[in-house]
Amino acid sequence: MEAVVTTELTKSEMEVILLEHEIAELEMDVERTMRTLIDEPKYELPTLGFAIRGADAVRETYRRIMRTVVDRDIAAEMRVHAIAANTLIREAVVSMNLADGRRVSGTYSVIMSFDAEQKKITGERMYMDTNFAAYMTEQLGDDFSEVPGVTALADVLPNIARHDAFAVAERKGKEFNDPRLAANA
Repeated sequence: MEAVVTTELTKSEMEVILLEHEIAELEMDVERTMRTLIDEPKYELPTLGFAIRGADAVRETYRRIMRTVVDRDIAAEMRVHAIAANTLIREAVVSMNLADGRRVSGTYSVIMSFDAEQKKITGERMYMDTNFAAYMTEQLGDDFSEVPGVTALADVLPNIARHDAFAVAERKGKEFNDPRLAANA
């Protein structure tokens, strides 16, 4: 009998991996957190403009943001878990103590991709509101952009020439008047 290769994780399977990842984060165990990731993960923090590539850069990211988990009393509560193929989207409210002692709440949405065979996280893309972004900026530090493997997100994103809605409309046989074509005529 041939072994069946899983090509797509279920929501429950991704949540099991995520729970192990979150426990490791909350225990402030960088190496245990890294064991939930593939060897060369890719992270993005679009709100802050960073692309983080490779294990060393991701490890340094976690080292910086985990150091105050207890002192800042970080707590999050999920609002939404949504899925796509080997992808889990988590939206949450997060509360934290600021350096001045005030307790504030914010939100984040993170899109996590998974490797179905390894049953590990391949990367995260995290969007943050202003409160959580300020906290993350403080934790990452002024020199974060100098960490090897950390670059400007704009440097790794493709340059899109045409909105994909035009191609979708064409495939579906819908009329779509592109005003840019009329302007160039």
